[in-house]
Amino acid sequence: MNWRDGVVYQIYPRSFADSNGDGIGDLPGIRSKLDHIENLGVDAVWLSPIFPSPMADYGYDVADYRGVDPIFGTLDDFDALVADLHARGIRFLLDFVPCHTSIEHPWFSEHPDWYIWADGRDGGPPNNWVGTFGGPAWTYDEGRGQWYLHSFYPEQPDLNWRNPEVVAAMQDVLRFWADRGVDGFRIDAIDRLMKDPELRDDPPRTEPFGLPLSPWEEPLSQANSRNGPGTGDALAKLREAVGPDSFLVGEVYLPSDQVGPYLDHSDRFFVFELLCGIRACW
Repeated sequence: MNWRDGVVYQIYPRSFADSNGDGIGDLPGIRSKLDHIENLGVDAVWLSPIFPSPMADYGYDVADYRGVDPIFGTLDDFDALVADLHARGIRFLLDFVPCHTSIEHPWFSEHPDWYIWADGRDGGPPNNWVGTFGGPAWTYDEGRGQWYLHSFYPEQPDLNWRNPEVVAAMQDVLRFWADRGVDGFRIDAIDRLMKDPELRDDPPRTEPFGLPLSPWEEPLSQANSRNGPGTGDALAKLREAVGPDSFLVGEVYLPSDQVGPYLDHSDRFFVFELLCGIRACW
């Protein structure tokens, strides 16, 4: 397969095919539809997250990077799906969520230094950063007496990619899935991996962004809360973990003319101008 010309079919597991009648799609359900998928002529399947999760963000809040949530099946079901796809000449991409975990991931309590913490300012959050889904990007933790960063929901604390232990742990995760036959990864929210190390305020926006923004994001430039220094180094570590043959496609919410540096270590990126030209992104 030539990835340049290949057709990738996305499957959102919970709504695709239910094999056991519980109303939620699962991995055996996907396997039951492989004749249909093959007949479509696709070259690869991209599977949205199936990791164990409390589902605050439908699987993008990962509680265990090395498992399958029981609502979707088991690791044996996963292995069988990958094997069946490969037998049909179809490659397999897995959604990978490196920016944040679930607040219920054991890391949050066992390795709090793997996350981004800061003292408050004037009785409030450390800076003016906002979450993608609204409100401050910070939540106060009574036990620690500090604020933790979450680019998305409060249930999704951001990992500190400037901590080498985090980098090593996430490389191990990628190797775990590559060893199970995964051919590549869709990398979620990679423009959020690295932030300003000094956690400075986002300045006011002075020119159009080029893509739709939410009402709470529009006034700020996101110059410090996203695309921080060291992003290329972080992506190089992802590539190092899986090798040159693994296909890496990045979700980078930037205008296409600004994503060039992300292609130094990834193969493709999402072109959001196409999506937002078809329907409103917000």
